[in-house]
Amino acid sequence: MSSAPKVLLVDDDPIMRELAYEKLQAANYQVTAAENGAEALAILKRDGADLIISDLEMPVMDGFELTQAIRADRSIAQIPVIVITASDHADAVDRAFGAGATSFLAKPINWTLFNQAVKFVLRASNDQRALRQARDQAEAGAKFKDGLMSIMSHELRTPLNAIIGFGQLLGERFVQQNDPLHKEYADYIIDGGKRLLNTISDMLLASDAGSGPIEIAEAEATVEDIVAAAKAISARVVATAQTEIVETIQDADLVINCDQPLLARALSKLIENAAKFSPRGEKITIGAGRTKNGDLALLVKDNGSGMEPDQLKRALALFAQSDMSLKRSEQGLGLGLPLAGAIASAHGAQLKINSTSGSGTRAAILLPASRVRPPVVRRAKNAA
Repeated sequence: MSSAPKVLLVDDDPIMRELAYEKLQAANYQVTAAENGAEALAILKRDGADLIISDLEMPVMDGFELTQAIRADRSIAQIPVIVITASDHADAVDRAFGAGATSFLAKPINWTLFNQAVKFVLRASNDQRALRQARDQAEAGAKFKDGLMSIMSHELRTPLNAIIGFGQLLGERFVQQNDPLHKEYADYIIDGGKRLLNTISDMLLASDAGSGPIEIAEAEATVEDIVAAAKAISARVVATAQTEIVETIQDADLVINCDQPLLARALSKLIENAAKFSPRGEKITIGAGRTKNGDLALLVKDNGSGMEPDQLKRALALFAQSDMSLKRSEQGLGLGLPLAGAIASAHGAQLKINSTSGSGTRAAILLPASRVRPPVVRRAKNAA
């Protein structure tokens, strides 16, 4: 059973101090009394307290000074303070709250309200303490997660790159030896290694996105370059789904100021999402073109099952899918659309998704016009 709350009572009036002391003891509080702020501060630093009830007008150190001293000391700054005043001046209460008081009572004391005020302030203080502990635990968990992700980046990527590299060497050797069976085994190793490496990369990027805007390395790339890179990244998923890619690219030579690998990765997530949730043999359209206001839209459209509004909301959340059970038909961590949105946001762009159940999904990354420019036309040396 937890011990009774400790209350420090501070008042230079012995009668008032005795009355309050008896009321608090009758309510089963542990009570310590002090005659002024200086004495109270010494007791507080030595023994601590769960609540301080202090008169404002006292010799040596008054209630204002005591409250300020408490709030200035990190070891006791969180302790609630109820101030008691007989002053007729309204600014006394304002000064008390300005010094850091939690609540106040006016003299003459209503002892029924006195007990209720003590209970209320102690309950509120306990709630605030629990919230601070929860916040501290959340911050510690976030730091641990970031540290774990950093370790994963090194400890898992390095051996995976070795596995993929040696798998490729074995595959080449089996080709030379005309050994298709073992070549197939090597391809399984390579494919599995690449999938795991991509998963780790997605998790690390999701961690970065959760901590703030993703940092981008800006350079120039054409629309054609980005679409080609996105298709290469998503080629395995598209082939597995047996879907067909149809391109409707306008102004393929437009130049975009962007992080090409990241933007291609975002577009590939939209392609993979379309391939996974489209019937086999369906067509997926990849488009690109300028909008009326000069923005550039990178578009992926499918004729799959589509999503209801609540499904779309879940799909845009990290580590979520419309079905996250172990029996779900599609693999993945549910990072595709959230990562595409985070990468778009890092470029000052928007991820727009229109989806209707049974009628497919249309997803577009809208890059601002400020990031897009026409290609540089170089004149021939012998031109007039």
